[in-house]
Amino acid sequence: MLSLDLLQSERRRALVEEDLPKSAGSSAAAMASGAASGFLAARGPEAPAFHLGLLLVPGFALMSFASVIEPARGANRMSGKSLYDWTLYSAQGGEVLSNSGIGLQTQSLAEMRLDNIDMLVVCAATQGELHRDLETEAMLRRLQRHGIAVGAVSTGSFLLARAGLLKDRRCTVHWDYLDSFQEAFPEYQLCDDLFVIDDGVVTCAGATAALDLMLQMIRAHQGADLARSIAQQFLHGAIRASADDQRDMRHRLGISNPVVLRAVSMMESTLEEPVPPHSLAAAVGVSQRQLERLCKRYLGCTPARYHMRLRLERARRMLRQTSLSIAEVAVACGFVALSHFAKAYRHQFGCRPRDDRRTQ
Repeated sequence: MLSLDLLQSERRRALVEEDLPKSAGSSAAAMASGAASGFLAARGPEAPAFHLGLLLVPGFALMSFASVIEPARGANRMSGKSLYDWTLYSAQGGEVLSNSGIGLQTQSLAEMRLDNIDMLVVCAATQGELHRDLETEAMLRRLQRHGIAVGAVSTGSFLLARAGLLKDRRCTVHWDYLDSFQEAFPEYQLCDDLFVIDDGVVTCAGATAALDLMLQMIRAHQGADLARSIAQQFLHGAIRASADDQRDMRHRLGISNPVVLRAVSMMESTLEEPVPPHSLAAAVGVSQRQLERLCKRYLGCTPARYHMRLRLERARRMLRQTSLSIAEVAVACGFVALSHFAKAYRHQFGCRPRDDRRTQ
C-alpha cells in the first residue's frame, strides 16, 4: 500500500501536469470566468453554506486572517444559520507559523476538492513577496479555470501575480509593498485601493481592509442589514468602499490644514524627482516662508526635511523588499550622489543602507 506521503506526492505531480497548457477553446475560459465572477451573487435561504478556503503562507498575519474569518463567523452567529464555513490549507499541510509565531494546523492543498469550495483566499504577509511555490501557482490557475473565485490579502497579491492571474486585471497590495510590487510586475495595473474585485479575482491590502472586503461580500450575499449588524458588533463603523484610500491623509497625519495636506500629497508623488521648496510653495499657493511656518507647526519640521524623510522611508522599503542595487534604490528615491544617499540614510536610521539590507 502506498504511504500517505507518496499519495500526496502523486496528487501534486498530477496537479502540475494538469496545469500544462491545453488546446481548450476560449469559450470554456469565458464560461469559467463568468462562474468566478458570480461569487458575489445574492444567495437564497436554501443555498448551501458558502465555503471559503484560506491558503496560509508562512509568515501570514493573524490580523488579516482574522479579518477574513471573523465576519463569516459573525454572519453565522447573528443570522442563526450556517451561511459560511471554511477550511485552512497550506502547500504541504501541517502547522503554518504566522509572523507573530502562532501556528495553525492546515490541510494539504493537494487534498482540496474543487466541488466543495467557492473561493480560495491566499493569506500572506512577512516575506510573502519572496514566496515561490510552483505547485501552489498551478493550483491557483486550476481553480480559476474551474470558475472558482481566487483572492489574496496583503502580500498574497505577489502569489497571484506569479501565477499569472493578474494579467489584464486591476489589483492592489498593502501600501508598504506598492513600490516592490511595481518593480517586480511593472506590466500589471496596480492601484492603492483597499481592495479590488476584477472578473473573479480579488486582491486586498490586508489588515482591516480584509474586514471591509468580507463585509461587502456578506452584503452582496445576504443583504445590507446583516453586514451592518456585523460591522457594529466589531465596532467597525461605516463599511468602507473598495476604492477608498488605504491611508487617509487627514487621519494618518492627524491634521486638516488644506495647505499642508496639499503639500504632503505633492511631496509623496514626487519622491523620485523632489520638488524644490520654492516650487512646492508656489504649487500650493503660498509663499515659501509661510509654507515652512505651517509645516513646522503641523509636521514638526521644514518641508525639505519632511520630504527627505519620505524619500528615505521609501528607500528603506525598497532595500528590504526588492533586489534593486543600492545605487538603483538611491536614484529611485531622488538622490543623484550615492555618497549623499548613504550619509542621509545613516543620519535617519543609524546604519548604512547595505547594513539594513543584510539584516533582512
